[in-house]
Amino acid sequence: MKNIVQKYPSPLCIHLGPLVHICLYKPEHMQIFLNSPHCLNKSLQYDFFLVNRGLFSAPAHLWKGQRKILNFSFAPAILNSHVSVLNEKSAMMADLMESYVGQDEQDLFHNIALCALDTIYCTAFGCDFDLQRMPIGDQYLKLQSQYIDLVTQRVFNPLLYPNFIYRMTKAYKKQQEIMETGRLFITNIMNARNADAVLSSQPENKAQKTYEDDKKLQNFLDKLLELAQENNQLAKEDIPDHLYTMIFAGTDTTATTLSNVLLMLAVHQDIQERVYQEIMKECPEKEQQISVENAAKLLYTEMVCKETLRLFPVAPAVARVTTSDIKLDDNTTIPNNTTVVAAIYPMHRDPLHWGPDAETFNPDNFLPELVARRHPYAFLPFSGGPRNCIGVRYAWLSMKVMIAHLVRKYRMTTSLTMDAIGIEYSIILKITGGCPISLEKRDCTTATA
Repeated sequence: MKNIVQKYPSPLCIHLGPLVHICLYKPEHMQIFLNSPHCLNKSLQYDFFLVNRGLFSAPAHLWKGQRKILNFSFAPAILNSHVSVLNEKSAMMADLMESYVGQDEQDLFHNIALCALDTIYCTAFGCDFDLQRMPIGDQYLKLQSQYIDLVTQRVFNPLLYPNFIYRMTKAYKKQQEIMETGRLFITNIMNARNADAVLSSQPENKAQKTYEDDKKLQNFLDKLLELAQENNQLAKEDIPDHLYTMIFAGTDTTATTLSNVLLMLAVHQDIQERVYQEIMKECPEKEQQISVENAAKLLYTEMVCKETLRLFPVAPAVARVTTSDIKLDDNTTIPNNTTVVAAIYPMHRDPLHWGPDAETFNPDNFLPELVARRHPYAFLPFSGGPRNCIGVRYAWLSMKVMIAHLVRKYRMTTSLTMDAIGIEYSIILKITGGCPISLEKRDCTTATA
């Protein structure tokens, strides 16, 4: 894709077997496409996840009402209430990694994914199952990895797109087995929250709600149960799809991004030292929690994360289907019922937007004065427009907290160099062979003013 877009201007028509896809990789086109009310339906490939009632791939008519209401579960007040859990689980992750000190290089993805999963269960579902230390966490991550591999194989084999063909394959049978096991995880969550009793009770009369009731903080699952109880925008049967979506979106994407960030810090020791100094200036005590206010001041750390997401966007492309003609410019109109792919990865590495050193890792790309001169849709790590990632603020906060706990405790090194890093596409973009890192315990007293 990267080589193709260097030869041809956006938009570009690509045939995937008999299927036609229009690829966009020009910021001006991206902005029009992602903000159009006629481009809210996801493409056929999203159906392969089999969670078609959740926010990830729900049709536009379902998504609109649910997204508007579920936004409240990611409001600033809710995020503030999650800070102590984010710190507790991040500190636990850092402590568990101590066994790697002095050992050969390790890919820390699994530990980070367990931490992300553990945190989501606590913050989004209100369930503390201690997943970083219990075997059930490892079991879930193994199943999720297998599931993603199966979906990836189908996405890249158009012969398996028709359901009547796919249902005759071993891959379909394996996918169904994984889904069945996944339902047990969802059942555990629902039982822990006494969901059946909540759903069978009478919904509270809105006219009788007090001011304090309106102010009550609800996590993601609480809000889902309320919606299903009122039978307003959500059926009880839709809840599992929402939970699957939240677990996948918050676990694999966060763990992949953070693994990549740590590798970039390990490769670029000068940048790692600058991040360390910034963190120690803001939160110098070894056991000090990272508050929302602390996280907001970690500006250079955020620049490092953004530069990592520029070179290695976990979502390298998003695809939608038009429900009306979309005019991109005076010369180009995308017709109705067309699959459109926003090719984020090549745009993130386009010298036209990022200069002649677009392939070089440089957090200064996100200095305020450079950002102000760049088109706002030249950088889309969480997609854009109304159907962007609902958990973007949660993602930034959780990543900064985890980075702070790890960098404050360990110095990271690697034998890998930038020119040796390859990438592979497995629904989300990953570094080939993982992110090998060695850990060295820090003496926190070495930070300079």
